[in-house]
Amino acid sequence: MRPLARLGLRLRRLSELPGFWAVVLSATLLAAAVVASVLGAAALPAIEVPWALVDSSHPAHGILWQVRLPRIAIGMIVGATLGVSGALMQAVVRNPLADPGIMGVTAGAGLGGLLGIVLWPTTPALVPALAFAGGLVAIAVVLVAASSGTRVLGPLRIVLSGVAMQAILFSLIALVTFFFADRAPAFVSFTIGSLAGLGWPDAGRALVPAVLGIGIALLTTRTLNLLLLDDDSAGGVGLPVRRVRIAASCVAALLAASAASAAGLVGFVGLIVPNWVRVTVGPDHRVLIPLSVLGGATLVVVADTAARTLAGPLELPVGALLALIGGPYFLTVLWRKIA
Repeated sequence: MRPLARLGLRLRRLSELPGFWAVVLSATLLAAAVVASVLGAAALPAIEVPWALVDSSHPAHGILWQVRLPRIAIGMIVGATLGVSGALMQAVVRNPLADPGIMGVTAGAGLGGLLGIVLWPTTPALVPALAFAGGLVAIAVVLVAASSGTRVLGPLRIVLSGVAMQAILFSLIALVTFFFADRAPAFVSFTIGSLAGLGWPDAGRALVPAVLGIGIALLTTRTLNLLLLDDDSAGGVGLPVRRVRIAASCVAALLAASAASAAGLVGFVGLIVPNWVRVTVGPDHRVLIPLSVLGGATLVVVADTAARTLAGPLELPVGALLALIGGPYFLTVLWRKIA
């Protein structure tokens, strides 16, 4: 075997190891965080970043600690929560193309946030709380509708109930936007998704549900693996399928609503990341969940850095940029499955 062919075979085998991708994603996330710290309206040489972090007299000290670092932290939290939320939803409905939006969580969080902007315009701190509550109410209604009149809570019923709920909620969002068009700038920022203007308090509020939800997902990976079986097989090994499906949906909603409450309606992360991890290293949730954390955090930090630098001095909404990435990705995966 030729040396190049032997090297290619070794690289292919290496790329199938979860540890390899954990190292790659961790290194990429660290590099993305450094680049995000350096780039901006006030450029900062990478070699000065350590000094600027510890020296309060450095001109960039305030910019780093008050603007860029909290934004990087929130990007990591939002990406990690959406990545794990998508992995959970794909397990619940047994479909690798599912994401939190399929449950109406995204639309519910959007409606809650917009109502906060309309009803309490002078209290912006209420917007994340109402977005969070809206997402949880949406998942509760979807689960009740999906299980109404039957003891079976199957993936198809959840998907159909979620699609219907999403349509209803987005129509309400459109009506709110129409009647309160004078507040369109605030609406646009929230409905498209943006990390602009967020600080450490926002990161703190998003961190608690993120740690809780991701922790639960990591502790239940074996159960999530059983959920991938058909209902009869899973029930045959003692899994309470209905209860597990409801619990996993609630955790996914908790994570998605938390992300929406911090950054608005950032989409496609929950579709792209767990789907890519599943294709790359397999569906085992013991690997899928940790890599979805790293992959989601990396994707959002990279996208947000690009969003605030590509069109400088203008800042693109990170949600729009992720949609430009996620839409073609979704179509590509769909075409491959159909073909």
